[in-house]
Amino acid sequence: MIDNNGPSASGNTGARGMQRSTSVLIADADAAERERLKGLLAGEANIRVIAEAASGRECLELASRHHPDIALVNRGLPDLSGVDTVERLFAELPECGVILILTGQEAEETWHKMLRAGIKEFLINPINKEKLVQEIRKVADPQNRAPTRKIGVAKPAAAVPEESKSRIITIAGPRGGCGKTMLATNLAVALAQDGEKTVALVDLNLWGGDVALMMDMTPRRTLGDLLPGFGGIDYDVVDSLMVKHPTGVLVLAAPLTGTFDGATLSRYTVQSVLEALRDHYGTVVVDTGYPNLESTLAAMDCSDVIVVVVSMDLPRLRDGKQYLKSLLNANYPKEKIRVVVNRSTASKEISLTEAESILEFAVTAFMPNDEALVHSSINLGQPFVNRNPRRQLSKSVLALAQGFVSPNAEANGAGARKRKILRWLQFFK
Repeated sequence: MIDNNGPSASGNTGARGMQRSTSVLIADADAAERERLKGLLAGEANIRVIAEAASGRECLELASRHHPDIALVNRGLPDLSGVDTVERLFAELPECGVILILTGQEAEETWHKMLRAGIKEFLINPINKEKLVQEIRKVADPQNRAPTRKIGVAKPAAAVPEESKSRIITIAGPRGGCGKTMLATNLAVALAQDGEKTVALVDLNLWGGDVALMMDMTPRRTLGDLLPGFGGIDYDVVDSLMVKHPTGVLVLAAPLTGTFDGATLSRYTVQSVLEALRDHYGTVVVDTGYPNLESTLAAMDCSDVIVVVVSMDLPRLRDGKQYLKSLLNANYPKEKIRVVVNRSTASKEISLTEAESILEFAVTAFMPNDEALVHSSINLGQPFVNRNPRRQLSKSVLALAQGFVSPNAEANGAGARKRKILRWLQFFK
């Protein structure tokens, strides 16, 4: 089904002060939904719907014939799924910007498949006009196009930045409950103690972030206050939200009410915040939420180092293995990924060597299990690296921090630290 106006000229910018039209193809099995999307775009002078498809194969055929600037593809297409359709479009028409439309109820495997395919442009129903137009304009902008269409390649970064340069360290994981927030909070405090002049800690766990709780803070303003200033985010705006902890760490907290809709925090907002902080802090530590969130993907795209936290049990180790493979398939450089196995002494059935073998990835650090220390730290709101620096868990986090402060020490001392942990484990046998 083709619009009578035909396809528009490709590209988004023309002569000075002029804009060319952005041509859009809509692929959705539901005719009513196609009409709704067309209606949302009808009033936009520089956006035109030139074709409609009711299936994945029809979408590929029409895209090949009309070369749209943007393809809006619903995940639930017949004969060829939306994810598979987008993969084919990436391969066959790399000049076409693709936006996948999701329900928000997708299973975890769908998100992993999207990550493997390099799909990072998506919208979640229900879609409003403002967000739809904003996403189309952003994807259509040639400056936002990455040649390989893969996550993580738009802003390449060194695996371990030089000591003199600022860097962003993002703490991620394949599932919740692995100890990401515990590690992010204590790592930030450890870095502040270990010679880092300025350390910022950002809580992107938007459905109940606990960084402020773990640091006994009640900030008056949080990340949620950035939304009214969308489009005008600079360091002065971000700095007005930062709260200084007695340890010297500057914290940008997540909303505390639990009613904040984290899906509204766009990639643009997250990247603007992190780049503003990068320019003013030696290190920015980011605690992320669910792995499939746009905010999490945006943080990883900005990062110099991604720390993947995995717990020491078989299901989580296997999840960690698949997650790491997904990151590599999405073109995140292996050198920029660090793996931390948490609660490494909680399992007597799986050795440290076996854990590394299951993950098929080198482990940077093994964090021993110390439930009493962690629970006390959380309940008191006092990071344990500051309150109990002599405990083995605290020493492990401090050693990890030292590796980031002195990259050569990390490279030369990784084996020594591992041997030290193994000797320590012998004490419990």
